[in-house]
Amino acid sequence: MKTNALDKLVSFCFSILNSGIDPSKSREENRNVQRLIIFILFGIGVNLISVLINLFHLLYISLLINLTTILLLVAAFFLTKDGRKNFAKGLGIVTINLYLFAISYAEGLRAGEHMYYFPFLLALIFVIDIRKNHEELILTSVVTFTTAAFIFILAPYVSTVQTISTEQYSGLFSSNLSLSLVATALFTYYILKTLEDNEEKILDEKRFKDTMYDTSLDAVFIVEISSLRITDCNKRALDIFGFRGKEDVFNKDVRQFLGEKMEEHIIVQGKQSFTQKSPWYGNMDFSRNDNSPFFAYVNIVPFAHSEISYCKISILDITEIKIAEFEILKAKEKAEKAAQVKSRFLSNMSHELRTPLNAIIGTTNIILQEEYLPSQRQSFEVLKHSSEHMMQLVNDILDFSKIEAGKMQLENTPFNLRSLLQKVVASFTSAIESKNLAFKIDIDNNADIEVSGDEMRLNQVMNNLVSNAIKFTEHGTIGIEVKVQNRKSHSADIYFAISDTGIGIPQNKIRQIFESFTQADIETTRKFGGTGLGLAISKKIIAQMGGNLKADSEINKGSTFYFSLNFKITKHQKSYVDEDRMKGLSSLEGITVLLAEDNPINMIVAKRFLQKWNLNILEAENGVKAVELFYQNKPDILLIDLEMPEMDGAQTVATLRKTHPEIPIIAFTAATYENMREDLLNKGFNDYVPKPFKPEELHKKIVQYTHHGMNEHRQAS
Repeated sequence: MKTNALDKLVSFCFSILNSGIDPSKSREENRNVQRLIIFILFGIGVNLISVLINLFHLLYISLLINLTTILLLVAAFFLTKDGRKNFAKGLGIVTINLYLFAISYAEGLRAGEHMYYFPFLLALIFVIDIRKNHEELILTSVVTFTTAAFIFILAPYVSTVQTISTEQYSGLFSSNLSLSLVATALFTYYILKTLEDNEEKILDEKRFKDTMYDTSLDAVFIVEISSLRITDCNKRALDIFGFRGKEDVFNKDVRQFLGEKMEEHIIVQGKQSFTQKSPWYGNMDFSRNDNSPFFAYVNIVPFAHSEISYCKISILDITEIKIAEFEILKAKEKAEKAAQVKSRFLSNMSHELRTPLNAIIGTTNIILQEEYLPSQRQSFEVLKHSSEHMMQLVNDILDFSKIEAGKMQLENTPFNLRSLLQKVVASFTSAIESKNLAFKIDIDNNADIEVSGDEMRLNQVMNNLVSNAIKFTEHGTIGIEVKVQNRKSHSADIYFAISDTGIGIPQNKIRQIFESFTQADIETTRKFGGTGLGLAISKKIIAQMGGNLKADSEINKGSTFYFSLNFKITKHQKSYVDEDRMKGLSSLEGITVLLAEDNPINMIVAKRFLQKWNLNILEAENGVKAVELFYQNKPDILLIDLEMPEMDGAQTVATLRKTHPEIPIIAFTAATYENMREDLLNKGFNDYVPKPFKPEELHKKIVQYTHHGMNEHRQAS
């Protein structure tokens, strides 16, 4: 029972001491609140003992003063609990001073009440943080010493307001002396204990900082700014610079070890930083004691100690990082150079391959349009198919190279969606029928709209998907489905799907088939051939258009490749090309074309088609001849090769544009390089036709660029 009672008493005392604690405040602030509570409680305790003494001696005026003091101190306690610490502190100090004055006057100096000033003065040091509140301590001391002076001036030696016998004075003096000595001893002990704890904390903090200082990864130098002398350094500084000990650097000029530029770049900055209260940092290079160089990140922080200005120089060795950065830059430059070489090689290879292919394909097309023996047809068809297949491989490799380098740019021109789809259907109808496959076409009636986008690239994707469907299907159906979805006034989502009933793709291979140079398996490659680039290119083209090419497939049941694209709807515009004339690649009689081409074979192939369309042809084997013929004959349109002797295509166009900025000029070239279209437009060309050319494409562009100006030209002539 006694133990429980004692525990409850201790718990009650701790609850009182912690009653003013605020978790949101700092540890220091809460400690000051606890000290104030102890001061107030100690004052209440002393007064309670005095109440008992005064009751014993029947000193009722003194008793009244004690009770009043207790009430005021209790009020100060509750103010402290409510967080009004400063007001409570002021009330407590004023109350004690008034109590000592009133009790000394009521009992006389002989009673010894003034001896409580000794513990009271110690309590002031205990309650007021003398490190931070100098003004508060001075004000409190002035009030306290003034009150003490008034006591000794105004208070009588023996009481004049109540009767106190000699025996009572003796008891009062003994009691007050004992209580004041006990209070003084307690406060002295507490103050000494607090000082000891603070000293231990300071030492712990110093040990912690020393540990951090000596174990830091940074080399740290402490430098006196005025003399540039090193006053201290850590172990890391000795290790990095190769010093044997601190005696090697102590009191030495910092420039001796950290270089002459230290004063200009760091110490001068340190002086400025100290004035501006801001650090300086940057990268520098240094030399070790053995003259080996290293790179470092430097941070300089100014500070003052004992009214002397110092700076702390932190040096972090970043040599390995710099070496890694250098290696990365070298690798990047090497990769960029390799990419340039690769791009140049592909461009040159393309030109060299396209030139003979142009001749082969062009000549084959001419032969197929002329009379030949029936037995020769198969050979010509094989020749045509093989050369076109080879050209497609070249185009795939070049397209993939562009996509890989992020250089493929999409056109944004208006085209008729239904017209594009009809061309796709027409181009594959014969191949599908030759394999005895059904061709299911489901094109939305609303697809007859003019949209803005890259017609050529969309056509490339559709052709690739339909071609694959035919290749991998031996029997069944090839399907093309196009639906207009979410149509608005200015845009529409178009859904495309190409399906087949072919060999199908395993589920675990569907993602893989969209990777470069990849097919479903080795057996597929052996049986059907192909580079494995078509789907990779198609997926990336669709992604660049803002869609996502996906596939659903089941082994031996077929596959469906599908994607959706958002197109802007353009106002219906009359086509530049007369569709009725285009159907049969009709005559272009009356139009004069200047053909500048240095390759005799390419000249022959191009002339054969131009002659079929009844064009008037002017031939030039170089740019100089082309300029001469132009001014002599004033043709309606020019077809100019880019690479010609004496004066190349770009120089020729630049010369003609000075006097005839309106004349249509088409680049006629086998070259390919990144941003080619933009480059040619900037050089003055209106358009370009790649070699080997498709007759219908060349015919279309001649009509496009001459039908407006042709009548005007004829009238002028």
